[in-house]
Amino acid sequence: MRIALVANAYHPDIGGVETHVRRLCAGLTAAGDDVEVITQGATRSVDSVDGVLVRRFPLTVPAGNFRLSVPLWRWLSAHAEEYDILHAHSYHALAALCAALGNRAPLVFTPHYHGTGHSRFRAALHPLYRPLGRTIMTRAGAVVCVTGAERDLVLRDFPMVGDRAVVIPNGTDPRPSASPVPSPVRRILCVGRLEHYKRVDRVIRAMAHLGPDHRLDVVGTGPAAAQLRQLAARLGLAGQVVFHGRLDDAAFTACLAQASAAVSASAHEAFGMTVADALAAGLPTVAAPIPAHREVARLAGDGIWLRFTDPEDETALAAALSEAAATARTCPATLPSWGDVVGATRELYAAVAGRPVPAGAVGR
Repeated sequence: MRIALVANAYHPDIGGVETHVRRLCAGLTAAGDDVEVITQGATRSVDSVDGVLVRRFPLTVPAGNFRLSVPLWRWLSAHAEEYDILHAHSYHALAALCAALGNRAPLVFTPHYHGTGHSRFRAALHPLYRPLGRTIMTRAGAVVCVTGAERDLVLRDFPMVGDRAVVIPNGTDPRPSASPVPSPVRRILCVGRLEHYKRVDRVIRAMAHLGPDHRLDVVGTGPAAAQLRQLAARLGLAGQVVFHGRLDDAAFTACLAQASAAVSASAHEAFGMTVADALAAGLPTVAAPIPAHREVARLAGDGIWLRFTDPEDETALAAALSEAAATARTCPATLPSWGDVVGATRELYAAVAGRPVPAGAVGR
């Protein structure tokens, strides 16, 4: 099949949606599909990333939270019907709206829906955007939610998609097995895009309650990075909180091998990849008690070490982090693989496009 995945941003940008789209592209390509990514950037370009053709269109509105490329919309209006499927991602970005308007190509939509904005201003705009969001939901032949919790949110706000909303959980990354690296320092891993709603600031404040034998490794970039660095310095934790920025797969695998525990304090997630990847590595994990994290825990089953802790209580969070870091790794949790995700997604594409499922190897 010829498939175009439409996203607000793509690798090397970091984030849950970017990771989801990249892993999906890898699996679809391995299965023999002709895959392109349609996304936005500072300038127009066409290049290859991991064997996938990536078309980037210049931003008309470069504002961080409201990025919009009119050239992307115009290109899709002219070329969308050359694809068997358009697969648009993220309700919380305008690229998906560009994919829904001005063409009649079969559309699949993965909203990665949180039910609100991630700041007071964006939360206030959320109800005003809903009619446009409803346009995408109505236009889509299928709406893919990554958890039942996300599907419940989608149906709460867009009940008309009830017969088209399906759940396909995110996969976990296969990584080379690596034995934990012995160290006198207990390293706690915090991974994700550095946005305020991820509440990394609460984790940093909790670190002030732990001794110098504990270290926080923050992996990721984002608009809150400078403020988080300033907070760590102000609390006297500059040497105890290490900001790694963006890491390639090999560097991240090494960081994972050195970790004693992992944490996600996020207030909103459609799935919770950080928690899933940590449990798949057998890492004791501390997480905010949001519905998506609880659903990942149910998928992971028995035998995992996971503590739900309110990140607003920094003393309780510090105690949970200390306990997690002192606990030995468990057996890796068995969670859905990206091969499972790709297989289910290809079946959905075929149903929406009205054609047989193409043969091909799935996943990687």
